[in-house]
Parts: sequence; C-alpha cells; structure tokens
Amino acid sequence: MKTKAKNNNTGAAKHQKKKIVFTALAASAAGILGYFGWQYYKKQKEKKSGNVNEILKPNSTPAEPYLNPATDSPAWTKPKIKPKPKQNPVAINNSNNDETPKTSDGFPLKRGSKGDKVKALQEALIEKHGKIIMPRYGADGFFGAEMIAALKKLKLPASINQTTYNVLVQGRVATKTNAAQKLYEAATKSDFKTALALLKTINSKDDYQQIGNEFKNYRINGVRQTLVNGMLNSFTTDEQKQAIRFEFIRMGLQYDGNKWSLSGLGGLPVITTQETTVWLNANSGVKVPGRMVLGNEVSRKLDYTLFENSGKYYLVQSKFIKYL
Repeated sequence: MKTKAKNNNTGAAKHQKKKIVFTALAASAAGILGYFGWQYYKKQKEKKSGNVNEILKPNSTPAEPYLNPATDSPAWTKPKIKPKPKQNPVAINNSNNDETPKTSDGFPLKRGSKGDKVKALQEALIEKHGKIIMPRYGADGFFGAEMIAALKKLKLPASINQTTYNVLVQGRVATKTNAAQKLYEAATKSDFKTALALLKTINSKDDYQQIGNEFKNYRINGVRQTLVNGMLNSFTTDEQKQAIRFEFIRMGLQYDGNKWSLSGLGGLPVITTQETTVWLNANSGVKVPGRMVLGNEVSRKLDYTLFENSGKYYLVQSKFIKYL
C-alpha cells in the first residue's frame, strides 16, 4: 500500500512540473508573439499613415494625394506663375531730336522746347564758347540732348528762365546790332576799309542773317536794302566789289552771276497770313498753314510772289503773305 501511495505522489509531482514548464513556455511564446505582433502592427500603422515622420522631415516633399477626376475636386490648385516678360534694353538715342514732350517756345526753355528763342540761345552759346560746345547739331532751334549737355558743361541750369535767357543773349544781340550800325555808317561814309574789316568778322551764314536783319532797319539813300545790296551799291569800283563778293562767298552765300542766295537773302523773308497753296511748279502745289515762314522774296509778278528756300524756288499768291 505504501508503494502505491508513493507512486501516486511521484506521478502527481511530475504532472505538476510539466504544468509549470508548459505555463512558462506559453508565457514566453506569448511574450515573443506579442513583441513581433507589436512590431508588425507598428509597421502597418506607419504604412497606413503615409510615414508621418518622413513627411514632417525638413526639405521633404509630400506625395500628391490621389484625386478621382470624376468625384473629387481639389480644394487648392497650385497657381500658374507667368514668367516676367523680358525687357528690351533701353536704346541710346544719339539724335538731338529725341522723343521728348514737345513744348512751346515760351519760358522756361527746357528739354523739348523749340523755336527762335532756343536758336538764339544756342547761337549765343556758340558765339561765346565756339562750335565745340554743340558740335553735332549746332543752332538747330531744338532743346535736345546736345543742348542739355552743353548747359551742364557750362554749369548752367537745365531749364532757362527769362532772366537767364536775357543775360545770355543780350550781349550777343548788342554785338550784332553794333556791327550792323557800323556797317551802315561805313557804307554812308564810303569807308571801304572799315566796311571790309567789319565784313571779315562775319564768319557764317547765321551771323550774316542776324546782322543782315539789323542792317535792314537802316536806310541808304532813303531805301531799305539787304546787306549784300547795301555794300555792293555803296562801293562802286570793280576792285571793291570783287573784294566784297569774296567775303560774302566766304560766309556761305551763293552767287549765280546775277543774284546772291542764302535762303533768299536777296529779298525780305515772307510769312503766310492764312492757309494757302505753295506752288512747286505749274501743275502741282502743297497746302501750307497760316503763320508759316516760307523763305525770302525774290520777285513779284502779277498776283504771285516768287520766293526761295534752301536753293529752290516756289510761287505763292501775294495776297496771302506778308513780310516777316
């Protein structure tokens, strides 16, 4: 009986031991499975979330979500940025008549101004400082780039008011008036030596025009005359006339054997009083506006005046013009 009881106790102990071992193995298996299960679960979660950590990394670019064109509409669309148009480089305009707002000949004279006042100012600057001050266009009557550069070089303002204009031009006008008066006095006194010396001081066609306009204010033998006619009529010997002719040629006047021409210097300048027709020849003419300087009178025949401009001759009805 004792042996049987002992065997029963031994069997029970062995069973209990097996139970403990199995329980331990089960626990270990559960732990291992739990660890791998967690790792598997974690990986699946990262895949489903689109790898949030990668998305949140700096410099990372999120993948574009899939949109079904039939059912989905994006809440935001990347705007299309139009490239800026290429700007052409600004062209340098070397022309004196550059594109500037056109202004009148009134004061102040500034960029874009044009007319007689501008021309007189330019002539005064050239006379005082030489042609090098405005070498390209000279006294063209236009207040452009060359004029501005000249004023800057002379440290004068770029905008000329009436006071500055009078200071710059007044001395020149006085000089021309004085020259015209001295030529008149030499002609009336038949002082050839003085007259010839004065003519030698006139260096250009522009100077001739300025002095010639003043000279016509005087009367020789009761008649107003151009400077050419006044000199040639006052000094009668062939030698004197020849010397005077050479001086006018040097100034730039033209002589065809009968008359002198420098835009019609043989006569007074004429200007239209209203719109009229200037005839180029017997069959063709052009309309010109009123208050337009045409040129200088050559002669009058019947109802028409023949005038010259830049070496060419035209006709206009005398009733539509007057002397300037």
